[in-house]
Amino acid sequence: MPQLLIMKQDRGSHKKGDIVEVRACNTPFGGLEVDAFVLVEIPTIPIVGWDQFNGDWKRSLDYRVVGRDLSQDGFRLRVFADKVSVSRLGKITKKDVEKFLTSWKASIVSFGDNSVTFDFRIYNAVTAYPFWELEPARIDAISFSEISYDRISGVHRIQADCSALLNNPTYIERYVAGKGATIISHENKVLVFEIMRATVLAAFKRDIQQKTEKTIARRRYYIDASVVDYIVSQGGKMLVTEAQAISYIKDKLND
Repeated sequence: MPQLLIMKQDRGSHKKGDIVEVRACNTPFGGLEVDAFVLVEIPTIPIVGWDQFNGDWKRSLDYRVVGRDLSQDGFRLRVFADKVSVSRLGKITKKDVEKFLTSWKASIVSFGDNSVTFDFRIYNAVTAYPFWELEPARIDAISFSEISYDRISGVHRIQADCSALLNNPTYIERYVAGKGATIISHENKVLVFEIMRATVLAAFKRDIQQKTEKTIARRRYYIDASVVDYIVSQGGKMLVTEAQAISYIKDKLND
């Protein structure tokens, strides 16, 4: 049987009405909870499934393909934010992605409402430091060149001349293998390897989702401040039916 712990006033990153915890009915207040929260209890139903109302509002980014250039193995992509509110809170901005895309050697074409369109070439991405997850100076010291590219299979054969590196570049072999590429040869600090476009795109997608995830609000679900005030007037606790509870709960995505 679920008990909703709800903010009585704004405090820190939480707002009045935010649902901050879903726990079992009849859980007693502890410490200073009585000063910070009010309770809504639904004593007639199981607690299972109600923890969905206890989550943060987190926004992630994804992309879709809007164009292709097979001659260069390039893509025109459009990146966008999921979980954007009706009022457009949480939408993608130039600040969110410009530095990130530049680090992947992508070329920004345009900015829209909750979208950024850019050109992304597989070979350029392979020579960018985020793909390797190494510091820029180390990647800048490597001279890359494309030996061949097969349009059908999407396999790129690339040469990496590591002559400028002071230490033995054997460790680069581990990075190449770890990125899903196949080493063809390694002689005199010059590596030749093959890598598939799908591998590079998957790495880009993981990176953009991890590095641009953003918490928009500490809690996603809430009840109106007027309801909080009513619960306070009733002693800080209210027992309701499931239908009543659902009617009180609001989603910030709909605001």
